[in-house]
Amino acid sequence: MKNLNFLKLFLATIFVTTTALFAGCVDDNDDTEAPRLEISPKTLVFNDEGFPVDGSQDYFEISANRKWTATVVDDKTWVTLSKMEGNGSDKVQVSIPEGITDEATVMIQISNKVGVLLTEKVTIRSGNVVPKVVIYNETFGTMDASSNPAVTNYVGWDTTGEGATNVTYTGEGTTIRNTGKSSAEASYEGSGPNVVFFSQTGVFQINKIALNAEQTTLKLTFGGNYSYKPEGATEWDNTFNTNQFNVALSSNGTEWVPISYTKNDGDSKEPFWIFATADFTLKHGINNIYIKFTASSVGNAFRLDDVTLSTGNGGQEIDLGTTDPTVSTTEASQINGTSATLGGSLVNMDIASTTEVGVEYIEYTGEVASINWDNATKAAATEKVTPWTVMITGLTADKQYAVRAYATTATGKIYGSIITFIATAPEPISIADLVTKIKATTTETPIDKDYVIQGIICGDPQSKNCSFGTLYLMTKGATTAGNAVTVYNTDIASETYSLGDEIKVILRKENTKMQVYNSSPQVSGFDPAEIEKISSNNEVIPVETTVDQLLDFVCMPVTIKNVTIEQAGTWKQEENKYVTHKFKVSGADLTVYINKGAEIFKDKPFAAKTGSITGIAAAYKTDAQILPRNLDDVKDFDLTQPAILSISPTTLHFPSTGDVKIITVTTVNQGNSPLLVSDLVAPLSATVTSNNTITVTAEKNSGGAIEQTLTISLLGGNSIPVKITQDAQGATAQVYKKVTEAPLDWSGKYIITYTSEDGSVVNILTGKGGTNIGDYKSITTEYDHSTGTIVANENTIPYTCTITKSENDGEYTILLGETYLGLTAKGNYLYFGTSATASGYQWKFEGTKIIPIKYIDRNLQWNNNSGQYRFACYTGTQKDVTLYKLSD
Repeated sequence: MKNLNFLKLFLATIFVTTTALFAGCVDDNDDTEAPRLEISPKTLVFNDEGFPVDGSQDYFEISANRKWTATVVDDKTWVTLSKMEGNGSDKVQVSIPEGITDEATVMIQISNKVGVLLTEKVTIRSGNVVPKVVIYNETFGTMDASSNPAVTNYVGWDTTGEGATNVTYTGEGTTIRNTGKSSAEASYEGSGPNVVFFSQTGVFQINKIALNAEQTTLKLTFGGNYSYKPEGATEWDNTFNTNQFNVALSSNGTEWVPISYTKNDGDSKEPFWIFATADFTLKHGINNIYIKFTASSVGNAFRLDDVTLSTGNGGQEIDLGTTDPTVSTTEASQINGTSATLGGSLVNMDIASTTEVGVEYIEYTGEVASINWDNATKAAATEKVTPWTVMITGLTADKQYAVRAYATTATGKIYGSIITFIATAPEPISIADLVTKIKATTTETPIDKDYVIQGIICGDPQSKNCSFGTLYLMTKGATTAGNAVTVYNTDIASETYSLGDEIKVILRKENTKMQVYNSSPQVSGFDPAEIEKISSNNEVIPVETTVDQLLDFVCMPVTIKNVTIEQAGTWKQEENKYVTHKFKVSGADLTVYINKGAEIFKDKPFAAKTGSITGIAAAYKTDAQILPRNLDDVKDFDLTQPAILSISPTTLHFPSTGDVKIITVTTVNQGNSPLLVSDLVAPLSATVTSNNTITVTAEKNSGGAIEQTLTISLLGGNSIPVKITQDAQGATAQVYKKVTEAPLDWSGKYIITYTSEDGSVVNILTGKGGTNIGDYKSITTEYDHSTGTIVANENTIPYTCTITKSENDGEYTILLGETYLGLTAKGNYLYFGTSATASGYQWKFEGTKIIPIKYIDRNLQWNNNSGQYRFACYTGTQKDVTLYKLSD
């Protein structure tokens, strides 16, 4: 009996134990999926106040299919987690106190009874615990950028950093410029003067910044500026919209991951430069990183400067893939029905490790997965480079194709992913129909489908009397308005095209924009590689029109007859500076525009006569202009006879004690024709001392003040009068005295200057400069810093302003020469008009500030930024002017 009970007890024990063991196995495997544990992000960064830095956050998320535990290792008690364990996916909040400069690790594990199944780690950083190492920095240098070179042509890079050795630059619709608002004045202390300037859809790419595997917590910073004034607007828009300026990262230059960034408030004040920061953590270490900046704005408005990539504390997690060698297939491009450009690139492998690169392509129907690639056509690249392209021909229009890039190595072929495309040809559209589409838009608008246009280049790209990157294209043989368009891309190599070339341009809907810009229909953003020259030397016959119809024929070549100018001159004298000339046609003004790059017009004189002018009908905003295409367009004004072009100075002033001064004369076609002088009487006299100088002598004056006119003539040519004045006997030499306190009445004669604090720079307002700005000249030699006076002589007297009190209390007019100063439209302008009573030509004074009545938030100032020197009205952001009053 005892033995039987023992046996029963033994068997029962075995049964229970076995049951428990099996039950335990089932508990450990109630989820039949493979164990999964994913954490995002893997780095959290806090400042020393205990708050997440920009680009980071204060929690991490767990994606798991098991129970998990979270442990702060190494007894970092300053880290507090909202949860230490859980089951499945969850969110864990992290809190830290202020004043911590340290790093901690949180270990997350999923386990079973056998042991740990998976482990992930989260790094918690507080304070600046990572020494900054500059991997890459670019200030864009200080080389002369007045020609606005495309980034692909620029050589003045200022690239530094431990990973910058092999860096290269590419771009589309981006140029290097030194104009506009300078970053040197920005609050972040930018480098200036050169920056990257973006067209509406410009792209700038920095290639091959070297990283090591440990450099995964990084910081990207850059300076940015947005300046755009819509057509018809009176104010500039300087708001830097991060949604319109995108940044992306890549490990290969082909596959891109967008990255977010924050900016400071620099766009709220002059000079409107923001400082942007992106803290990020690479999910995997990589060998090279690429950075791409892309604009998407309504106008050419964005500027970029001072790009820096350095080590940092990390932030948003960026997955750029692993370092495994792969091949990337490029999207098909330049698809033209029977041809297309295909290609690929290497990722994490050197081109030297390959024996061949290329593409395989095949026409197919049905599912991509069913393609038999044994039947595909192989096309090797003619050059073993990365990335590579292959031009494919012989396609069947409107058929569907699949393509994959490949690279052959010693161990076999590596294929890229499969890309599909349809061999659709762009739709032909006439220039007239395209212009109609463009004129129906109110802002920059993407085109609605792929188009191809064909026409004749009716401007002269070789002469460069147009904006950089511009081709004027018209319908062949057109004589009616609306048959021409501006084709604009700063990457166009204008020197490869000529007047009369017939070209075909493919406009892709994915990159081409259309808009009415400065009253001209324009397309931009297309690929310049898709311009095809059809023929050359086609006849281009200008349309004869009148001044009032110029805007109707915008972008087309026109001829205007009976054009007159009274004074001979020079088409263009200064390098890299545009100039306009005012001609007359039956009393109406005709503005002739010479672009800063049109060097064929430099030092070429024109005659004072009546004739015809031919050129491209154009506009600045809504003001009609004509742009001569070359010297042949203005041949009626060729100057063949002797002529005086200019004299310097244009007036002379002598003290009563007498003096001797020189006038320099610039002539053309002088030959043996002598200079002649006449009309002066004692105590004034003048003699010709050489072919280009006149010596004027004033003896001591024993009488009253003298004013005479010297006539300088060129035999067989023209004459120019010169006003000569001399003080009366015993008169004190006149000077202009600095105004330091506001008088009760400002009426009187003054000069308006910018005077630096140390007196080393003194520039005087001389009159109208470019488009609605004030020009200047230096009078530093006339200035006496110790007395605060400026000598009244031929370098200053011609620029005397007469300030006169108006009928309205506290209001004044300012007359400079024969024109009144004014501000008739809100903006950084200074206008010059002929009416003292017209709206916008009245001023008031606050202290010594000169304020336009129409826009009292502005005052007359000096722009002291390099390359932007001028007088204009600003909102107090530039240098105040200094007035000097002429002594009695």
